[in-house]
Amino acid sequence: MFCRSLFPLSFLLATIPLNSAVLSAPAQIAVAGQPVIASMAFSSEGQSISGLQFDLEWDQALDLKLVIGDQLRGSTKSLFTYPQGPHSLRCLLVGTDLAILPDGELLKAFLIPGSFSTPGIVQMRVTNVSAADPSGNSMPFRADTVNVTIQSASGLSVGLTSDGILNAASLLPGPISPGEIITLLGGLPAADMALLFNGVRAPILYAGLNQVNAVVPFGLDLSAPPAMEVRFGDRSLKIPVPATAVSPAIFTLNSAGDGPGAILNEDYSVNSPSNPAARGSVVMLYGTGFGTLNPQPPDGQAVGQLASTKVPVTATIGGVPAPVLYAGAAPGLIAGLAQVNVHIPADISPDPSAPVVLKIGSATTPAGVTVSIQ
Repeated sequence: MFCRSLFPLSFLLATIPLNSAVLSAPAQIAVAGQPVIASMAFSSEGQSISGLQFDLEWDQALDLKLVIGDQLRGSTKSLFTYPQGPHSLRCLLVGTDLAILPDGELLKAFLIPGSFSTPGIVQMRVTNVSAADPSGNSMPFRADTVNVTIQSASGLSVGLTSDGILNAASLLPGPISPGEIITLLGGLPAADMALLFNGVRAPILYAGLNQVNAVVPFGLDLSAPPAMEVRFGDRSLKIPVPATAVSPAIFTLNSAGDGPGAILNEDYSVNSPSNPAARGSVVMLYGTGFGTLNPQPPDGQAVGQLASTKVPVTATIGGVPAPVLYAGAAPGLIAGLAQVNVHIPADISPDPSAPVVLKIGSATTPAGVTVSIQ
């Protein structure tokens, strides 16, 4: 890790060449209690940046939730984060190869002012920046401060938009599906909250300030767009959401939706570049959004038996078809978490980061998830 600089950010920026790579985001206007999303875009300015580390710091009036952007998801780099305090997050963007970071949106920052925030301007700052080229040499880099203008709200404000209703594995928005584990990011209370779909209460796995993880009821009616309702005290917020039969995604080790998957080797050890799976062995992948099961387990309970997906699942590893031995509920874990056992082809080439894709019906898991093969 790199030490925190003791010099003012303005002094550091003054010493950086004008042609340095830059990370920037536009200024935002937010109503108290309502989230805004700052798209953090990277511009290489002709520099070859292979790895990047920095701290995100934000004023007390804000809360911040971070997800990866479209360009980072499609690259060979992954995001790793480490809390440095209540209003500081260390971010590391690296990969197992020497490829350079792509230009474009690397991150999305959900910036959420408190419901009773005082109107005015607050900031999200990027500090302690270190950038390196593929050879490990330090590279010039600068980052912009993001100003957020907070406007007052009348009374307690709770905010949630469709962009903040995410698949918990991929952290991508999109249609929800029966049994899918979802993550909600927005202006949400930390307690006394209930989540319902068409009036049916959804099991809540985690409820914290501005974030909720829950499981969509398996009995979700797909004949019409369901109504999602957030209840808190005597208030409620209703949001129509699109729905589909399946919305599959694979969990990842960094919990960000890209990079090494949450995958167990045949001996139940965690798969990683330092602990790859043998060719010809079986690996177990974990995801969500694979739809209804047979037999159907009760909502909100740990699964006590095998229950297969109603629609068959297929897989490819490194672009090579890989036989699926089982796809369904993960015994002993919450209903909604899917387990897929895949046989690695014996003739596949060794690869520390082989792309793995699952397909159920016409839907496929998002790109960017990998498995290590020796």
